Amino acid sequence: MSGMSIDDDPRPQAPEKPLPSDCCGSGCDPCILDAYEDELEHYHLALEAWLLRHPPMSGAGTTPRPRLVLDTNVLLDLYVFRDPNWRPLLELLQSGACDAVTSPACRDEFLHVLQYPLFKLSPAQRVHAIEAFDALHRCLEVPVDEGTEALPRCRDPDDQKFLELALQSKADVLLSKDKALLKLARRLRRLDLFAVQSPKVWLEENAPA
Repeated sequence: MSGMSIDDDPRPQAPEKPLPSDCCGSGCDPCILDAYEDELEHYHLALEAWLLRHPPMSGAGTTPRPRLVLDTNVLLDLYVFRDPNWRPLLELLQSGACDAVTSPACRDEFLHVLQYPLFKLSPAQRVHAIEAFDALHRCLEVPVDEGTEALPRCRDPDDQKFLELALQSKADVLLSKDKALLKLARRLRRLDLFAVQSPKVWLEENAPA
């Protein structure tokens, strides 16, 4: 993550869209409309890179709310696949009824996964997912390994950072569909730390009727 301030590294600006009448219809190569599409793609790539350099500032909440950590698969369902099953969760986040938190490491994983060729996301789609995520999740600086010795070890080491974030942010629940994380729920409950639940189970208990 860059140390540059936004003043030193301003957000890229979208190109001005030409009017249909700006095209002369003479078959110019390149046409002004084609040139705009190229500029727009370059803008989305530049904006995606800028968002990587500038995660959202964490704001201190003033009203007690359930604090949530969402793992990457749940984030993909919300912001890429738009799974209708989790629409109530998205609405709770958008309303401010829940305090969703992330860390630089967890955010970086989400942004990295958006690049997977499997998803075939355009630069514009990736930017849209990043902006939707950043608008609803506070990014907290989490001390590495500080106070995490009480945590059980996840079978998948890549998922340990979600447990560490949930512990250090004093989250109420970690939402995940990952079997390795869900398997730790009982042990974490015995340790009186935080809950690990699937979005489905959590929504059944917490979504407004």
